[in-house]
Amino acid sequence: MLTIAVDAMGGDNAPECVVEGVVQILREADNRFEILLIGQSEKVGPLLGKHETAGLNLRFLHAPEVITMNDVPAIAVKTKQNSSLVRGLHLCKEKKAAGFVSAGNTGAQMAASLFVLGRIPGVLRPTIAAYFPRLDDELTNVVDVGANVDCKPEHLVQFAEMLTIYQRDAAGIGKPLTGLLNIGEEENKGPELLKQTFRLLQEADRKGNINFTGNIEGNDILSMKANIVVCDGLVGNTMLKFGESIPSFLSSIFKPSLQKLVASGRLAPEAAEITGKAFRDMFLPFDVEKFGGVPFLGVDGISIVGHGRSSSRAIKNMIYMAEHMIEKKVNQHIAEALADG
Repeated sequence: MLTIAVDAMGGDNAPECVVEGVVQILREADNRFEILLIGQSEKVGPLLGKHETAGLNLRFLHAPEVITMNDVPAIAVKTKQNSSLVRGLHLCKEKKAAGFVSAGNTGAQMAASLFVLGRIPGVLRPTIAAYFPRLDDELTNVVDVGANVDCKPEHLVQFAEMLTIYQRDAAGIGKPLTGLLNIGEEENKGPELLKQTFRLLQEADRKGNINFTGNIEGNDILSMKANIVVCDGLVGNTMLKFGESIPSFLSSIFKPSLQKLVASGRLAPEAAEITGKAFRDMFLPFDVEKFGGVPFLGVDGISIVGHGRSSSRAIKNMIYMAEHMIEKKVNQHIAEALADG
């Protein structure tokens, strides 16, 4: 049985959706998990009382402090040692839990993961990737998406190497392709940082650490030209937030137009319902909740972070993601790869 620590207070919909997600996974996972739910007893206790938890492998641990979305990460980690986020990571450090999941403050979770768990030996900087829509069954991950804004070429190369291991071992992609995001495909394009990174990625390819397909441009990201898109955290986070805005923006345009067509009699209500469903289905590739969350690659432990707006479904899938990372020994394989040079 795998023990996973869960931050009950992390996320916009916490603790309600966290409690619901934990109960759901314990009911459907056939005793695969023991969940250590950590949070404020005065808020979590009444919610647990609304669910039938008898017989579930669930333990609640009181943590009086909460790191909010508005807290400055480094300061919060130092001053809120009794928060659910920090306490959960300490449970991993003490081997009382095999992994930790939270939908709370991403920056604080990265800082706390570094402070409590440390880095895998050889890792220059831990990183975080994001899932981008794709038309086939493989993955497109963009790395970095905000954990590292000021990157050196060697950092970007190591991000690609760690993500290659993740996609190969956790996602079963035999030879994931890495592309360097740039303003042109030619080798001499872009600032000196990207030119140096290009050369180092070529070297990593020759060593067999990655499969480098060269520079790619913005219009290549959704075209399945690469499984791994490498960029610094400023560019990656900007792309991520822009991508997240697309479904709601297009919906805000589409819905009034559809309503006008129905009101004018030019479109039957039944046809409008079918059209609306087709429109909603179009955005299924944007559904990140099917993955739940993403791992911090490079920290010496399993630390999974989800979107602040995570639902109970996302919380449940974050726990499955932690299980998958543990079973596939991704961190062990990263450490072995870095030890081999």
